[in-house]
Order: sequence, then C-alpha cells, then structure tokens
Amino acid sequence: MPQLRHDTSGTPVLNDHALAHLGPLPVSRQLIDCRFSAGCAMSNCRGACCSGGVSVDLRHRDRVLAEAPLVLRYMDATQERDSTKWFETEEIPDADFPSGAAASTRVVNGGCVFLDARGFCVLHAAEAESPGLKPFFCRTYPIALVNGILTVEYDYCPDETQCCGPVANGQLTIFDVCADELTFMLGERGADELRRAAGTGSDTPLAW
Repeated sequence: MPQLRHDTSGTPVLNDHALAHLGPLPVSRQLIDCRFSAGCAMSNCRGACCSGGVSVDLRHRDRVLAEAPLVLRYMDATQERDSTKWFETEEIPDADFPSGAAASTRVVNGGCVFLDARGFCVLHAAEAESPGLKPFFCRTYPIALVNGILTVEYDYCPDETQCCGPVANGQLTIFDVCADELTFMLGERGADELRRAAGTGSDTPLAW
C-alpha cells in the first residue's frame, strides 16, 4: 500500500488518487476538520450551489455542445434554447482541469442555465441517455480542487446545513456526508488514502 507523505509544511499529500492530470495532491486541513449536523446528507440538497453556474473543463463544454439536441429535449420553455448562449465565451487557464482551462456556464433567471423551472439540472436528467454528461465539479460539490489542493467549498450555500453547510461542533465528518463525492473524485484507493490520513480508516492514522 502506498505510504502517504507530507510536504514541508506537514500537509498530507495523496499519491494514489484517480486525478490523472495532477501529481501528488495536497489536502487542506479544512476538509478534514469541517463538521456537519446530525441528519445532514447530500440527498437533502436543494440546488443552492447551482445559483452561480459552474466552471467546466473545455473538453466537457464541447461535449455538452455536441450533445445539444439531447440537452434541448430535457429543457422546458423557461430555459435558454440557443446553445451558443449556454457558456461564457472567456476561457480561463486553470490547471485544476484536465485540459488546463475552463469556461463557466451562464447564469440565467438567477441560476445556472441548465436549471429548469423546478430547479432541476437538465444535464443530470439527460444522463439517462448520456452517462457522465453532468459536469465533474457539480458531481463532487462541496469537494473541490483549488489551485491544486483538495478542499471543501461551500461559498454558494453556507446556510444549507441540511446538506453541505458546515456547523460548529457537528457530529458528522466529511466522510459521513460526502463519501460518494470523495470516491468519485479520488477513486476508491484515493478515498481510502484520505481516510487513513484523517484516522478514519482501518490502518494506523497518519499524523498531520
């Protein structure tokens, strides 16, 4: 089993994760230390995190646009049906994305362009016919990559304590609430490596 190493500041660095475009992956203390209320679950999400749109890898943007006829079939009358208006035109260099750059979905009617009148994501719905169409960071939220560091982000919905908003002295950890999101981002081996770093796995905890 690969040994978890630390950088010069003592921060754990994951080596066995599934993010092929990144090397050794530092872990923020915030990710390990955040706590959540009893009963908190991602299944309680009300989509508040979707209000500002999402940054999408350029290759994934191109996939969504290529599958526009499918996406349109899931949109309702309130949504923008011109696919040239689904994404911002600016392409932002960002090494957290596999292609090295990202573009943001546009915000329309106070939410991401892909949200219908009920607040449901049509890309999520369209996965019934095209698995994997939902953007990567939509699926992993609140688990995030920021400047090459694995962390937790809840800027869009700090008050959504029923799903991903943290609370002081909460009973649940990130592993209780976001196990699926961690595994999706890191893979099974990477998620296990992270649990060992936090002292929640079956092996001896590794000190910070």
